[in-house]
Amino acid sequence: MAKKMYKRPDGLFEKILVLNGKRVAFRAHSEREVMQKIAAYKEREEAGAIFDEVAAEWWAYKEPRLSPNTAPNYRLAMQRAVEQFEGQPVKEITPVAVKGYLERLARRGYARRTVNQHFVVLREICAWACENHNVMQNPAALVKLPDKLPQARRKMPQTGQIERIKAMADTPDGLFLNFLMYTGLRLGEALAIRWGDIDPEREMIHVSRSLYYAGKNQGQIKAPKTEAGQRDVIYLKKLQAILEPHRGPAGAYVFGGDKPMSKRAYYCLLERCRREGLDITPHQLRHAFATLCFEAGIPEKTAQGLLGHAQISTTMDIYAELRQKKLMEAATALNSADL
Repeated sequence: MAKKMYKRPDGLFEKILVLNGKRVAFRAHSEREVMQKIAAYKEREEAGAIFDEVAAEWWAYKEPRLSPNTAPNYRLAMQRAVEQFEGQPVKEITPVAVKGYLERLARRGYARRTVNQHFVVLREICAWACENHNVMQNPAALVKLPDKLPQARRKMPQTGQIERIKAMADTPDGLFLNFLMYTGLRLGEALAIRWGDIDPEREMIHVSRSLYYAGKNQGQIKAPKTEAGQRDVIYLKKLQAILEPHRGPAGAYVFGGDKPMSKRAYYCLLERCRREGLDITPHQLRHAFATLCFEAGIPEKTAQGLLGHAQISTTMDIYAELRQKKLMEAATALNSADL
């Protein structure tokens, strides 16, 4: 026998039902409103979990588990997925719709890595719906990335830029750029280095921390993004010659002093460089160091350790790209040579 409507002491009408094994209470100012709420609830349950609602749940779980540098990229990918599938029940999203979404991203000219990250986020949101909302099938599970997506090319600084950076070694900005170029450290790793981490006797720099801004001006010190990020890198003599004259207390940050360089100070540094016609990124200088390893004949496994790559495949990709570049240079030289 159906349970009757109950009028609470506060004047609200209430009806409690057990739906799909869950006890759900419906309250309103009239019996008619209660019945409307029940009907609307049943309609939503029948339609299944709505994509944007599931995405919000997934993000509440996922965001605290992401590094401050990774979270913005995941948030952007989630927002684009919500724009695409907003208001749709997850169980009604088909593999064809997922494929169409990825193809639209590809047509916008995004590189393979970017499209793949969007795909990973979409797949995780749908998996969350399967695990938490009784959705029977993940529509992204059997879909593959579109073919022939462009690979993002790592840009090596031009020879003229490198020479200008070397010539700036006696300035604070130039010292920072030279440090990045001769260590191959990620930006956050370099900004977290203290003088005590640099051992001129062993000719080593110990990397054990990284600075993350995550929207904050002063930033936050955390462990590197992967275990491979904790490592020793070679303190090259060229770097020693320009850095050691500025040595400070062991506990001071090499770039910043008592506190690490702030986000504002870092962006001001970049802007000063741009005004001087030196438009370059820390990642390009990291690539310059990888090129230095390649030119010096450093084995890929050793270079992996120096660069802090979690996967050897990352280092191998860089070396393969550099080999291809050398091959093209050789082809140009041979084509212009006379027998």
